[in-house]
Amino acid sequence: MQAPPRRATMSLLLYCVTGPSTSLPPVAGVSGSPVARFEHPDLAVFYSENTNPDRWLRVPLRTAAEQVHRVQQALFRSAAIIPFRFPAILEDQEKLRDHLTQRSSQYKSLLDRFATFVQMDITLTGSAAPADRSSGARYLRDRQSRTHSLEQFASETRAHVNQLATDWRQRSIPNGLRCFALVERERVHDFNETMKSASVPAELTVRISGPWPVAEFLEFST
Repeated sequence: MQAPPRRATMSLLLYCVTGPSTSLPPVAGVSGSPVARFEHPDLAVFYSENTNPDRWLRVPLRTAAEQVHRVQQALFRSAAIIPFRFPAILEDQEKLRDHLTQRSSQYKSLLDRFATFVQMDITLTGSAAPADRSSGARYLRDRQSRTHSLEQFASETRAHVNQLATDWRQRSIPNGLRCFALVERERVHDFNETMKSASVPAELTVRISGPWPVAEFLEFST
């Protein structure tokens, strides 16, 4: 008697965790993969599945990240989410169930904590470093001056939006700083209007983007 064919194992590409009432938006996943929903008590996970995960990994990283971001933003428009960074891949639904069993209390706590919040990004960049590095001392002085200007403006900006930003994070990037403000979703317009009134030094450039999921404020215990 011939044994029945084995069902192909479906690897899962995870996009985000959210609350149980979040509906599936009409959006395609990475490499055109359909987006599905996996339910767990008080949680939902959105993902794509494929028998060959290499399909996702063959996509150029920037393109794949943009496609993941598109799915996350479609969900984030109506609900708080905990986004996964690409590529978050699990072997099958059993592994996903195990993961949620281990992490569900943390996910629920974070979703409750940030239910009404969004993240606003502020990118600060300084003037380009001088090409002539013949004088090491001068180069270091110029670099220190740019760093000081960036950090001082970041501090002033934080104070400027203090009534709107519940929390603040920042980190260095090449030739600049990225700052992250935790803001109530309903106060995003007020935040943008307040930022318009900030006095920006001539040597600095400021770019504001958002609202985004609160990725920079998520802290997981081990």
